[in-house]
Parts: sequence; C-alpha cells; structure tokens
Amino acid sequence: MEIQLITMDMDGTTFQDDHVTIPPRNITALRAAAERGIAVAITTGRAWSQVQEAAEQLGCISWAVTANGASALDLTQGEWLWHTGIPAEQRRAMTTLLLKRGLPFEVYAQGDSYIQQERAEQVIASSPSPEYGEVLRRRCRFVADLNDALEERPTEKIHIFSVPAGQRAALVEELRTLGPVDVDSAFGANMELIAPGVNKAAAVAELCRRLNLGPEQVMAFGDAGNDEALLRWAGWSFAVANASEGAKGAAKYLTASNEAGGVGLAVERYVLGRA
Repeated sequence: MEIQLITMDMDGTTFQDDHVTIPPRNITALRAAAERGIAVAITTGRAWSQVQEAAEQLGCISWAVTANGASALDLTQGEWLWHTGIPAEQRRAMTTLLLKRGLPFEVYAQGDSYIQQERAEQVIASSPSPEYGEVLRRRCRFVADLNDALEERPTEKIHIFSVPAGQRAALVEELRTLGPVDVDSAFGANMELIAPGVNKAAAVAELCRRLNLGPEQVMAFGDAGNDEALLRWAGWSFAVANASEGAKGAAKYLTASNEAGGVGLAVERYVLGRA
C-alpha cells in the first residue's frame, strides 16, 4: 500500500547536530509530500513547547506526538488528543529525589516543560548544544517549586539531561522503588522517565487507528533508543546514518545522516519518486 503518513523524530534525525536547524532538503521534501495529500507528523521525545517553532518552520505538520508518545496534539484542530501521565504522588517523590541528587532535569506537563528556577542555569548548561540551551531558555517555564507548579497537571515525562554512567543503574533501581516507570534514552547520557507502556510506537499506532491507517502505510524516521519500537512497527522505517546500532537494527531501511538531510532524501526517493 502507498505511504499515507510520514512521521519523524527530531533530535538527531530531522534536526542537524545543533538540535535546532532543519536542513532545507527536509523542509522542501516534506512540504512537497504534504501537497500530495500525505499526512506529516512529528514524533519526538520533547515537549510540544520545545518543537513548536520547528513545526512552524516545516509548515506542513498536522500532528505532533510528543514526550515519547505520552501526549499528542492535532494541529489541524488545535486540540490535544491525549495526555498519559505519571501519577502525581509518584511524580512528587521522583522530583524530590532528583532535586536532592542535584541532577539536571525538566518535567513535561500538558505540552510545556517545567524547570526549577534555582536549577535553571545548570539545566541549560547540560543541554546537548548551546542552541538547544537557548530553546530551553526561551520556551520553558521556570518555577520556584516544581511540585507546587505541577500539582494540577498530568506529568507526561521527566527528562534528565545527563546521568553519569556509574550512577545510572542505581538511580533506576531507586526510582522504581517509588512506582512503576519505563526508562528510555534519546542522546548521550540522558535518561527519560515515562509511564509504563508509553512509547512512540504505541502512540503512532493509536494515531493511525484514528486515521484508519495500517503500519504498512507509515513512513517513520529515527536515530535512537526511544525510536526503536516505532522503527520496528512502521512498514517504511528509516534510520539515519548517524543512528545508534539499535535503531539501525530496528529499521527496515537506512538513509543519509541528519546533517545531510536524510529525511528529505528518503522522502524524495520513496514518496516523490525522484532518483
């Protein structure tokens, strides 16, 4: 069957290495696909607030699956489709633990990213590029007390920017004493905490159920551990050349790197029919 939905990860896949710039080849190809009636979606680990500018730059995004699938936004209607949250009591305990440990982290809730004000510069400095850090400074909510600010909001994800290798296993074990949680990673030493069963594959499958599409009609792009399930699920799945070995093994095809506009190259070849 023909491709009816294109969905792509952002960091390390659609963005270049600065985690902000989108190669013109990607923009041109995705817009051309959308003009042919193919739906285009973002599937990212980030909060919506952090990729909204990128979606506007692309100019052809109909849906945004965010926070590794914990939330989804229908841009055609301006409505949230769902929020899957970590229970409030568990989130309070996890946030308290991470603040005590002094780790740089943010909490996603209802499309926004929340950072404890007193830790703002530490978190921004821990981002994977200065450009990404400026996105955080511009788009995040800096609050005096995280748990107070999040009290009435479903927590989609807790994102720890960097956890030293020697601390990861013990930290995961301690976090799981506070309640069930899935742990994922998107780049470097980061750690992503989400509700059990939340992932990009499950989220895109739910979106496709609503759109009456099957996996054989989905073209998906990714580069990291949090993309692997989606790359296995989608009928047309592509790992960029800079992807992890796990992502490459999960994908059915390979394309050029994020720096070289690998998303656009594959769309040109497999959707637009250009050699």
